[in-house]
Amino acid sequence: MGCRCDTCTMHKAQNSAAVRVVVIVFIVAAGIALALSRRDRKPLGETPPLDFSSQGTSQLARQQFLDGDFTVIKDVRLLPRPVLEKFTEQNGSRPVMANPGKNFIVGDVIYDSNVPRERLIFAGVSGEKCFVHYEQGGRGHMYVLALFDLTSPRSVKPLWRGYCRGPATNISDLRSQVLNGDCL
Repeated sequence: MGCRCDTCTMHKAQNSAAVRVVVIVFIVAAGIALALSRRDRKPLGETPPLDFSSQGTSQLARQQFLDGDFTVIKDVRLLPRPVLEKFTEQNGSRPVMANPGKNFIVGDVIYDSNVPRERLIFAGVSGEKCFVHYEQGGRGHMYVLALFDLTSPRSVKPLWRGYCRGPATNISDLRSQVLNGDCL
C-alpha cells in the first residue's frame, strides 16, 4: 500500500529537517570541543624565580634535612601550596611539572610548548621540611633534588638545589645518594 503524494512529501520534509538539525548540532558540538581544547593549548608560562642563595648547604646539612618521617608525594598538585606555586606558571594555574609516568620534554627540542620540561619523581613533606626530586629535560637531562623550608602555610624558603647522578627509587635510595655524594 503506497503513500499518497502529500503524505510522502511531508515525510520527506520532516526527515530532511531532522537531518539538518542533527548536522547543525554536530557542527556546534565540534566547534565547542575545539574551542575548549585550544583554550588549554597555550604554551606553558615561566615559573617564579627560585633563589637558592644558600647553595653552600653542606652535605651533612642535606643528610640531616632528609632525616625523619616524610609523607611521600607522587602527584604535583598535592605539594604544599607554597612549594606548588614555585612549580606553577606565573600568572597562571598550570603546574609546569608533569606527574610521574606522564609525558614531558626530555631533550632540548620543544615539540609542544604545552608539555612540561620537568617531571616529578617523588617529593616528601615532614613538618616544616619539603623536598622535591624531579627530572629536568633540556640539552642535559638531569635529576634534581630541591630542599625547601616551609616557613608558614603561605610561604617557603628555598634552601638548596642539587643535581643527582640518577633518579632515586624511594626515600631510602635518595638518602643513600645524598650520603654517598651522588647529589651535588
